[in-house]
Amino acid sequence: MYFHSCDLTTYSLSTRRLNSTQGEIRVGPSHQAKLPELQPFPYEAPGGLGQAVTENEELVWMPGVNDCDLLMYLRAARSMAAFAGMCDGGSTEDGCLAASRDDTTLNALNTLHESSYDAGKALQRLVKKPVPKLIEKCWSEDEVVRHSLLLLFYNL
Repeated sequence: MYFHSCDLTTYSLSTRRLNSTQGEIRVGPSHQAKLPELQPFPYEAPGGLGQAVTENEELVWMPGVNDCDLLMYLRAARSMAAFAGMCDGGSTEDGCLAASRDDTTLNALNTLHESSYDAGKALQRLVKKPVPKLIEKCWSEDEVVRHSLLLLFYNL
């Protein structure tokens, strides 16, 4: 009788189990992770840089919001962003670009959350600032150059 090597199992005396040569998935209470006790949350970021961190996460999505209402709100927010993009001396393409950016959508969703999921209040707030500041404009020219040099230095 011929046995394929993949059909063979061995018996382990230490675990009192059959061991497969192909590996196995262990299931059961003896194979669960041991979690440490909850430690108090640090009030300063690791590394001692003086950066404050918040103790608790904040819920930023309420699943009870109607999908149709959410889509209408996002369309209105994108329309305002497109209009603001065109009013800044840009073309219709600039307006469409402003409306289609991810940070425009994130800004709209954050504004909705800050307005306690009241779309009317959120739209009134978005009228004042429909387009968020671009991420790449958050850094000064000097910071961009230093960041690029560090990426090159560390081969990232």
